[in-house]
Amino acid sequence: MKRKKTSKIPKNQRIMLIIFSLIFIISGSILLNWFIRTGQTEKTYQELAEQAIDTNQEETSIDFEKLKNINPEVVGWIKIDGTTINYPIMQHMDNTYYLNRNFYKKKDDSGSVFLDYKNQSNFTDKNIVIYGHNIKRGIIFSDLEKIYQGKLKDDVSVNIYTPEKTMKSKVFSSYEIDPENYAINTNVNENEFDQFKQTLSERTKVKFIGNPNESNQILTLSTCDRTGKKRILVHAELEEVK
Repeated sequence: MKRKKTSKIPKNQRIMLIIFSLIFIISGSILLNWFIRTGQTEKTYQELAEQAIDTNQEETSIDFEKLKNINPEVVGWIKIDGTTINYPIMQHMDNTYYLNRNFYKKKDDSGSVFLDYKNQSNFTDKNIVIYGHNIKRGIIFSDLEKIYQGKLKDDVSVNIYTPEKTMKSKVFSSYEIDPENYAINTNVNENEFDQFKQTLSERTKVKFIGNPNESNQILTLSTCDRTGKKRILVHAELEEVK
């Protein structure tokens, strides 16, 4: 009579092997799902840019009429050369709505690029604050890290397009910091402005060519670092308005 073969692996080790295998499968599924979702987000905004940006003109022109017919909460468009940042700027009545919604107001963990709800929608405040997630795939505001790390060198231009004007700004400061309200204060007045610019300038990691002393407006871009615990800030001084 043949003996029934038994596994040489102890029972407790077999159980652990099964558990680790399940964890691996579940983790793989979550990662694959994330990759598919962020890929769809990337495709959505690429297609939107193709529809909204007129490339036949010498200078960039945004079809805001077309955009506002889809979502009237669009207030501008941001583009930074050398990065993937080429997105519509949204504004809602709070700073939470577009954290997990795209331009079409559909649920999307990657969210949108959006203007602080306390800022004027015509971009006239002393400190204009714009937010976006740091998505590891390299979309939304993840490329702010390149500016902070000096990978785009010292000459970085930020272009903001609105229905009324085009604002060209030069980066003068970028750094990583614990969450705070100072740099994202949308209510900086004329008396505070010079000290505000000086404080932001002194924080920078890289010496950029932007000169805030010659500007009457600051553009502040904010995202999280990879851990989500700190913030990466980029500040640019308004250089030209067309």
